[in-house]
Amino acid sequence: MVLVPQEETLKTGGFPNRQEHYRAKYRLHKPGWRDSLSLYVELVERVVGPETWVLDIGCGHSDVLRAVYERTPHTYGLDPDAPALASNTIIRHKVVGRAEALPFANDTFDLVTCAWVLEHLEQPESAFREIARVLKPGGHFLFLTPNVWNYNVWIIRSVPHRFHAPLTQKLYGRQPHDTYRVYYRSNSPGRIERLARAVGLEREQLLLNGDPSYISFNRPLFAFACLLEKMLDWGPLRGARVHLIGSYRKAPAESEQKGSPQDQQG
Repeated sequence: MVLVPQEETLKTGGFPNRQEHYRAKYRLHKPGWRDSLSLYVELVERVVGPETWVLDIGCGHSDVLRAVYERTPHTYGLDPDAPALASNTIIRHKVVGRAEALPFANDTFDLVTCAWVLEHLEQPESAFREIARVLKPGGHFLFLTPNVWNYNVWIIRSVPHRFHAPLTQKLYGRQPHDTYRVYYRSNSPGRIERLARAVGLEREQLLLNGDPSYISFNRPLFAFACLLEKMLDWGPLRGARVHLIGSYRKAPAESEQKGSPQDQQG
């Protein structure tokens, strides 16, 4: 699983300056555009309050949600990478484990979050089933993940896995220990919808967001990436934008759906 969102690995040194530089230029080029991480954080902010029980799957050592998670003492983080998990400074309760076998009781959490994780699931059916199981009725599942139909993913999949670590370190500044095998077995809008419906998760919204910065290593490539993004704004191609940002909800308990006897009498 990804332990650090791609944007988070680019916070220091020359790499973040390059990517954020071109994102800033793209905002001027396309007023109103927002990067996917900001949209994801906003979704999480809407849900988390003082009594929200949160499970962050694949949290690793990321601190992107620090301000949000400080609202509640009920934060749990799960990751298979024990050293990365140990260095996390924002999660109160940390557990080494995998999404396919969550070590929590049924109906435990109000919110399950996954940032840059779904692409690494080898058995997404099991993971979605477990996520639905540990969510309370009415609970939310929020995620941010690459879209398998986007050209960036095509480029990644064309490179043998053994070259991923050195290339991502060279191009994006990500350390080799933060690079993990990708499967993309749940990374299309249709696939996510089928997986979610099969376990009783209802879609609230599924956003597809573009970002030209991943291949913008110079001005000509930025211009080319902007052209690609413009093409992806065309109706039939919108489904190939680079990121999927989703909000799904477990159905409320039957009593909540029907309302109390007093409500029904009123």
